[in-house]
Amino acid sequence: MLGIRWLCRKAAGLDVRDELLFRVGKVRPTNMTSTSDTPSEGSLFFTKQPILDAKRRIWGYELLGGELREGIYQVFSKNESAAAGLSSSTYFGIQEAMERGKKVVVAFDEQSILEGLPRALPPSHGIVRVSAGSGCSQEVLAALQAFRGEGLEVLFGVTDTLPEAICDSGDILAFDFSNRAPAPELLRQCAGITLLAKGVKNLESFDVAKEMGFSLFQGSFVKEPELVPDRKLSSNEISRINMLRIMESSEPDFKALSEAVKADVTVSFRLLSFMNSPFFGFTQKIESIDHAIRLLGWVKVKSWLRAVILADMSGQEEGPQELAALSLQRARFLELITTEYDYWGFNPGTLFLLGMFSLLDAILGMPMPQVVELLPLDAKLKSTLCGDPNTEHQPLFDLMECLEDARWSDLEGQIAQLGFDLAVVKNAHASARDWASSFFMARS
Repeated sequence: MLGIRWLCRKAAGLDVRDELLFRVGKVRPTNMTSTSDTPSEGSLFFTKQPILDAKRRIWGYELLGGELREGIYQVFSKNESAAAGLSSSTYFGIQEAMERGKKVVVAFDEQSILEGLPRALPPSHGIVRVSAGSGCSQEVLAALQAFRGEGLEVLFGVTDTLPEAICDSGDILAFDFSNRAPAPELLRQCAGITLLAKGVKNLESFDVAKEMGFSLFQGSFVKEPELVPDRKLSSNEISRINMLRIMESSEPDFKALSEAVKADVTVSFRLLSFMNSPFFGFTQKIESIDHAIRLLGWVKVKSWLRAVILADMSGQEEGPQELAALSLQRARFLELITTEYDYWGFNPGTLFLLGMFSLLDAILGMPMPQVVELLPLDAKLKSTLCGDPNTEHQPLFDLMECLEDARWSDLEGQIAQLGFDLAVVKNAHASARDWASSFFMARS
């Protein structure tokens, strides 16, 4: 990731000595309250969104960033903001994704393109997305052609017209499906060019886009369950649900939990491998499940076991694994927010469970009402998971999904309505994202 690091220094005007600041920044503060007075540091939000192929396999990711300054929404309005955001890309699995052959899409404005900043992206993996408003000046088009000659690809967003220069200079054309499908006559001009459907909200729109010739897809449809007819839980899945029931019992039962885990070879192996990984740096090797429970205690071992069980239930396919990682990110985010704002009266551990189970229908391919009947949750939490908009947890779910879907223009209003601090939400989101990604990197 030397190229990303160079890009950060170049864009922010840093010398080699100042790079240490970026390295120090890899350690997230435990205090969720930001003390930064720099707008670009205190108001920058960053997320990644998966891009899928027609078989719903992970093709790559787009890095999406935005900032809020004095009530005005901006996206990478300054090079410093782009640098800060891209320096975060190593935190949440982007490097690991590229090592698995995945593409990474990053937007650049006209100034950044002319300065050559996209060259920091790795050839054969990097996709230069031309930001809206950058135009198609001869200087920009010449720079884009040079990038293509060096192994990068170029993605243009298309609205109602398709300039010939875009067809000649782009490898991928993105059309917005959030409101309506593009006109067929417009698509006929795109022969031989890869088409990306953005803003795909549901599986119906996904199917429509496929029929229209699109091969790449991005949007919230990835969180919708693809239901499997007559789907039944396997004996292993039932065993894991039973472990969750033991963990959520009112009184800790160390013996019952230990016996349940030891009876499941896969979970036992994953848990011990995970805890002994260099990422967590325990000073002594954890040699048995009994040892793990004694060393960590009930609360911590529950936390790791929940993550292990969810990851194991997601299997080996990339789509469910992506959903499992997002579920853990949700769980951690809700836990951090309700810990910071305890006046809401929510139990952070309960909200962790709510986030963790929120995509279990999509992971298992089962309707959520059927899934919740198996879970150790009260009726109110089950209603939230089933989509009841009137539960007390819904405002937190709305905030969480606003961050995931990069709806930055709605974010400030939601944060203000909840009475939260912008920097606290940003840090909780970043911390949760990194925590979930680090678990899957340690697992692999």
